[in-house]
Amino acid sequence: MLLSRIQQTLFRLFPLLLSLFVTGCSFTGRQSTLDPKGPVAQMQTDLFWITVWVCSGIFIVVGGILVWVVIRFREKPGDADKPYPKHGHGNPLIEIGLIAASVLLLVIIAVPTLKAIWATHELPVDEPYYEPSKLGTWFKGDMAEGEEDNVLVIDAYGWQWWWSFEYPQLGITTANEFVIPKDKVVKVNLRSMDVIHSFWLPKIAGKVDLMPGRKNWMWIMGEEAGHFYGQCAEFCGEAHAYMLFRCDVMEEDDFEKWVADYQAGAVAPSGFHAQADKDKPDPTARDDWMAWSNETRTNPEVFANDPVSQGAMLFMGKGQCIVCHTIDNSIAQGKLGPNLTKVANRKSLAAGILDHQNPDGSINREKQYENFVQWISHSQHVKPGNIMYYDNPAEDNNAGLINLKYAGLTYAKLKSVGVENSAYIASGVDDATLKELEANPESGLTNFLSERQIREVSSGLTDDQFSQISNWLSPEEFAYVAAFLQSLK
Repeated sequence: MLLSRIQQTLFRLFPLLLSLFVTGCSFTGRQSTLDPKGPVAQMQTDLFWITVWVCSGIFIVVGGILVWVVIRFREKPGDADKPYPKHGHGNPLIEIGLIAASVLLLVIIAVPTLKAIWATHELPVDEPYYEPSKLGTWFKGDMAEGEEDNVLVIDAYGWQWWWSFEYPQLGITTANEFVIPKDKVVKVNLRSMDVIHSFWLPKIAGKVDLMPGRKNWMWIMGEEAGHFYGQCAEFCGEAHAYMLFRCDVMEEDDFEKWVADYQAGAVAPSGFHAQADKDKPDPTARDDWMAWSNETRTNPEVFANDPVSQGAMLFMGKGQCIVCHTIDNSIAQGKLGPNLTKVANRKSLAAGILDHQNPDGSINREKQYENFVQWISHSQHVKPGNIMYYDNPAEDNNAGLINLKYAGLTYAKLKSVGVENSAYIASGVDDATLKELEANPESGLTNFLSERQIREVSSGLTDDQFSQISNWLSPEEFAYVAAFLQSLK
């Protein structure tokens, strides 16, 4: 009786459950594989629908026969003494027919599958859109010598947990967002810098893994201009779900403008220009940066009321950002973090987690500034485990922002913001070590305590308190760095 009631309830709820399931589906979502915008994605979508229709046909036939058999041969009142229906087991015609039908259905799926595999695993040299994709036929900007007969190449590198994109033919490096020309074949070389990642740009192409020590590649083409979303599709650690990326598909002219702008590099803070002289009558952008650097060392008071230059000085100095980041033309040439040359032209931060794109595709500058402040001051909350805040265990350089909080801490400084001996005792500091601290209040805590103990002792402090007693930046200083980063466009 109870089972019957449960069945009746489920039967009544089925239409509601089905409607909820259907309304949760979208064929045109921003990462829908059913809304292809390129030939590779189109091939994969076509193959998917062939498989769906073949399997649906099998389901309908088999399910229909099952329902017919259940209804036709169900036991009725008075059937207890009747003989069982004749079995079809061993009927050659039925068994051979089923085998032949199965083989036919497998062939229907296998032929387009093999064609798609061959098409995506080789550059489409026989296709009509390959020849027009050669750089020499359409690109009019600066490129490496001897690349005229090659298609555009992008080297995509997967890191924990962000992406870098290099254009070796054009001398460009960007991060987390890359650009390709519309209707042009692009070869993407896939390399991992640490663990297994997977490059997935669903509306343009399918997934290909990035394997440590192995060279993988794929080709893509965007047939519609727009902003497309991708992400790592292979679990790669703590912040895997936050490892997104974006792709802008542009018309040829717009792509060439983007390349020229990026090749020009970053301009010096606040438009600072080097003075021309007989040795350098036409100073370059790099000369501007060098002149700005010299001026900040010799006359720092000139920039006292300039938030952008103040932020640049913090970026190059106290914040230690140049250890990891590159800004073309400047002295910042770090290799562990994203290239920030044109970071203010990107529509997101933190590998796509913090978005500041308007509905019309433009950049919301106010939101972008808020995102810059949030990311550089609280990145540990935005993306857990990120190496901008935490140290990279593979690099012995103490470059994580967390070190700014603990560098230079002393017993006396912690005492000045209310840290009492009870905090030391709670973190496991013995009496002898505590006496040494009291006897040497101006000595660095690293001489007496482990890293774990230092963090536990100071765990109750606010960011403002850390900025008073360590190298941690104050809210005003973080705002200056955000202003500088927003000027890089």
